[in-house]
Amino acid sequence: MVQIDSVQAVTRSHYLPFFSRLGPYPRSRLDSLLHEAPRMGVEYWAHEAAYVAPATVHAFHRRRAEWFIRDYGQRDPEHGADFVALMEALVVELAEGPGTARALADRVPHSLPEHDRDHWGWNPSRTKSALEALFRAGRIACSGRTPQFERVYALSAHTHPELPAPDLVWGTADDPDLGIRPGPGRIRPGVTGLEDDAVSLVRLAGPALGIGTVDCFADYFRLPQATTRRAIEALTQSGELQEVSVDGVRAWRWHEAVAPRAVRATALLAPFDPLVFNRRRIRWLFGFDYRIEIYTPADWRRYGYYVMPFLHDEALRARVDVRAVRDEGTLRAAVHMEPGEDCGAAVQQELRELAGWLGLSEVEVLPPGQIC
Repeated sequence: MVQIDSVQAVTRSHYLPFFSRLGPYPRSRLDSLLHEAPRMGVEYWAHEAAYVAPATVHAFHRRRAEWFIRDYGQRDPEHGADFVALMEALVVELAEGPGTARALADRVPHSLPEHDRDHWGWNPSRTKSALEALFRAGRIACSGRTPQFERVYALSAHTHPELPAPDLVWGTADDPDLGIRPGPGRIRPGVTGLEDDAVSLVRLAGPALGIGTVDCFADYFRLPQATTRRAIEALTQSGELQEVSVDGVRAWRWHEAVAPRAVRATALLAPFDPLVFNRRRIRWLFGFDYRIEIYTPADWRRYGYYVMPFLHDEALRARVDVRAVRDEGTLRAAVHMEPGEDCGAAVQQELRELAGWLGLSEVEVLPPGQIC
């Protein structure tokens, strides 16, 4: 699972975990694996917006109806019937070809007010809200992103046709009880559909994490902790997870996780890297207290805007504020060592490799104490 984010101070965040693990690779190759059939990954709200294996999307099949009903208020008595009609019209239109929310707003006329004038925060158009509702519910998919990072929506059958259809019963615009409901499905006796989902998702998170607490397994796919705890119990009974203690902290280890004598690794890690995005986890395992400062006012930043933790051997030893200054062909960096660490040569080697991969000719390392 690789998180997606629009910030590109260095490059789009989903490219960076592959660089951290593989070194320089052709980004066009990753684009083809994600956006051309047969797809290695597809976009879904699996953590935040993220690329996951197509089969992982289906593991959310019981949660889709819950999200759909909770998030998008299609039962609103004022607009409910019109909102469902808009969704149905969008599905029909997408059979003719994919499109962004802006393009589809022009292609599918409707009578709803396009924006909620009283909304205090994010204020998407009705077309965008309808498309996102369909996307969360698995009725449609994201076939890619535009250069402006807008989602391009398409029918799921056109994007990952190998997946089973969503296990949902859809309402119609004439149905007074509008919306979607879980279908009869295939649920084990005595186990709710959501718990079935959780077992499948924790089973996927297990080998990805190797070892974790309840919080770690819950956060990976943003599952409720109580539901995750029950899934862990089921997987412990099956032997897939093994209960262990890490310095007195109760945790569970994936049964096939390898525990080498030593780990030799050097990598700059994006703020949204799977190793990093759960800040509580890296504080527990690495003693590394990390906070992303993208949303912190500039004068209040301690380390910088786009700070990449630096992994060297078995520890996170530095924080590197990095910015690609493309019009100057320069990768600019400010290096902040953790107390007692001295791995400047390894950091600079990694920065040179990152700059070359990005097509930048120079690396500029700022004096100690500065931020980009």
